[in-house]
Amino acid sequence: MLKPRIIRVMIASLALFALGFIASYSANMQKININNRQIKKSLSESNNISKLYSISEKKSLKSSVDSAVRVMSVDETGEGISLATGTYFVYLGRYYVLTVSHAIVGSCEDLIVTYFNNTSNCLEYILIDRQIDYAIIEVERLKDRKPLSVLNSVEFRRNKFPKLLDKMFYTGYPNNIGPLSFAGTISGFTDNGYIFLNSYAWTGSSGSGVFNSKGKLIGIIMALDVGTTQYGVDVLENLLIVIPVYNVDWSTALHK
Repeated sequence: MLKPRIIRVMIASLALFALGFIASYSANMQKININNRQIKKSLSESNNISKLYSISEKKSLKSSVDSAVRVMSVDETGEGISLATGTYFVYLGRYYVLTVSHAIVGSCEDLIVTYFNNTSNCLEYILIDRQIDYAIIEVERLKDRKPLSVLNSVEFRRNKFPKLLDKMFYTGYPNNIGPLSFAGTISGFTDNGYIFLNSYAWTGSSGSGVFNSKGKLIGIIMALDVGTTQYGVDVLENLLIVIPVYNVDWSTALHK
């Protein structure tokens, strides 16, 4: 029969072994999770674009992938959270994000911009247009993101705007996953000047920058189209409504 002291030692040894195993398992799982995030980040970056595209299309995809950020806004109660996508750009040494206004539900202090583990705080709401549904936000410089140059990357000229079935690209966070990149084509135009894009989106894609095949930003995703039948209302997740960038008051926003 084992003596009580020996039993206590054995129990203590087993307990220490269990604690050591749990600590080791947790540390290993943490390393695995970190490695998985690093792999996902590496695979999501613009140097991993398919070789099937032309040089100009790769340029477009690179601009889309490099400038896409996640926008997170919290309302004044602290309970409501809005998740959207934005396009990160620079002008005269200051950094901004272009997104949709309906993504902003709280104050600037309660909005952050992220890319994987890197975070940038909101500095100021430069311009919020609730009618057209866009916002320009000044933010801190964001690590690991390449901001677009407004003067070189935005298609301001109306006569250069998309034609039917032109190819487009965008990168965003549909359903709060991603970043995910998509191709699409111009399907048509609305009565009030917005663009229909045949692609895919879901909640969280709003605010994503849409680029033409020459790498120029032509608009941002505002919403999905909604259809009504005898069976009720349904969302058309493959028909996106895009706000053209010529509807953005760049002059007022960037010269405040």
